[in-house]
Parts: sequence; C-alpha cells; structure tokens
Amino acid sequence: MTDERSVLNEYASLTDWLQEIAMKMSEEVFFSSIKPGKWSPAEIISHIRAWDDYLLQERISYLSSGASLTGLASTVEEVNRSAAAHAHSGFSKDEIINETVKERQKVVEHLKPLGRKQWTDTFYIDKFPLCLTSYIKGLIEHDEHHKLQIEVFMSEHGLLLSLN
Repeated sequence: MTDERSVLNEYASLTDWLQEIAMKMSEEVFFSSIKPGKWSPAEIISHIRAWDDYLLQERISYLSSGASLTGLASTVEEVNRSAAAHAHSGFSKDEIINETVKERQKVVEHLKPLGRKQWTDTFYIDKFPLCLTSYIKGLIEHDEHHKLQIEVFMSEHGLLLSLN
C-alpha cells in the first residue's frame, strides 16, 4: 500500500473510533467538561467536525504545487468558538457524532481520487513547505491527541474501552 493510501486509511479510521468508542458515553458524560475549564467530549468532537469542514472549504481545493496559503492564526479561535457553540446548540450526542462521521467521510471521499503527485506536491503555509501527505499526518496527530483526551476522561468515568 502506498504511503498516501495508508495515511488516508488512518485518517478515515476516526469514523470507526467515533462509532465504536465515543458512542459508549451517556449524554451526561458526553456534555460534561473533561476537566475544569476544558471542553467536553461534545465540544472536542464538534471541533474535529469544524476543522474537517474547514479543510474541505478552505484548504483542499487550494493545495496545488507551489500554492502559498496563509496560516490559521486569525481563524483558529473563530472556528473553535463556533465548534464549541455548535456542541451546545441543542444537538444530541448521536447527532454530533454522526455529523462528524459524515464530515470526515466527505473529506476522505474528496481525497480518494487524488494521485500520488497531488499527495506529494509541495505547497506552502506561511512559507512553510508541506505536502498533502504530511498535512494529513498532522491532522491524524491532532485526532490522536483529542481521542486520548476523551479516552482518559471515559476511563475516569468507569467506561471500559475495547481498543483493538
């Protein structure tokens, strides 16, 4: 399997985690802060959905060889604030998880047909060189960070995890 396909498969695997692990939380636990002053699993998962949407709307179409994109400094707080508000706007746990699954699937479907050249072409974000493979690997690390936060929180609430 090529590197880009294994990266895409790993990126896509978040949907399995959401359906198999995150769905185990009760509504009460799902909407409870993981620590004082920190987000809830609902906000974290909504945050992942929001960034997948950002990737679709503001990044993928512009990632071509030599493209020069601006960084996220002015966008991060806005996207995160909106994601947190979305999590508390009346949606249920199932709705938040399912919409995040659907958003991730949209990103994956958009990336699937891309050829090796598109995965390896260099583009720039604030003059920092990247390729799509390294960019998606960074997003996988971001997913892993948040999955671990939620798994620790679930464990602290006595929810047994079967992490295969």
